[in-house]
Amino acid sequence: MVEYILATKFYNEERQLAEFIGNIASQKNKPKKMVFLNDGSTDASEDIVRREATRYGLDFIVISMPKKKKGNLDTLGRIWTKAQPILKELSDNVRYFATIDVDTRLSPLYFSNMLDYLEANPSIGVVAGQALNEPKRTFPMFTGKVFRSTIIKMIDKYWDISIDSFINVKALKMGYKLKILDVSVDTPQTHLQTLKGRYRSGRLAYYAGTSLLYVLTKGVLKFDAQYLRGYWSERSRGTWISTDVDIRAYYGTEFERRMLTLVKRALSL
Repeated sequence: MVEYILATKFYNEERQLAEFIGNIASQKNKPKKMVFLNDGSTDASEDIVRREATRYGLDFIVISMPKKKKGNLDTLGRIWTKAQPILKELSDNVRYFATIDVDTRLSPLYFSNMLDYLEANPSIGVVAGQALNEPKRTFPMFTGKVFRSTIIKMIDKYWDISIDSFINVKALKMGYKLKILDVSVDTPQTHLQTLKGRYRSGRLAYYAGTSLLYVLTKGVLKFDAQYLRGYWSERSRGTWISTDVDIRAYYGTEFERRMLTLVKRALSL
């Protein structure tokens, strides 16, 4: 079978980890190695990881941050940066990586199907299924994301937030295409769909360097006051900013890309 490395991050997830690891162990194509990223848990999460992964015979490694009293969504990417030297080393021996959240449950053939698709389509760099109960995505989501290890190799440091869109942008920069397959993924609805999440989405828009014109257009057309408030809250401070050149170039030109897409659609009618 095609080999891959599977990575997941957790923070105080002792109630979900045993079932999650059992679900991974049920995959027809199990990961060559699992990388568990402990983002400072204060409960028994890491003990459960070691016990359950050993019980199912999974080859694994645990990378841990210092314990912290509270999780922080704005610093999720830092443990990935800490783990990056190990991820790069692992990428020398496999062609594919995958990421998943501990609250996700997949069918036994999920990773086999994703890997088969990538094997048959060399122009595709990143692939994922579609989350249940969520609108159709334009970017492959983090949980259930499978991508080529060549993408991992060209990264030295991640941005502060989740590596989700970061991986996608880096793949596009390398000339790969992205694909969302019509395969259901059982995972809770993202917090970005809530009012609090929309506010954070606006904050992230500023952090990533999204153009003001695009933010205003999106916020007004979608009547998304929380998104606009979030963007303006970060813009007024101006301190939390991604310095990654590829990220800022991609999101800084988002308005132009969207307009070009609309023009192409109109011309094709």
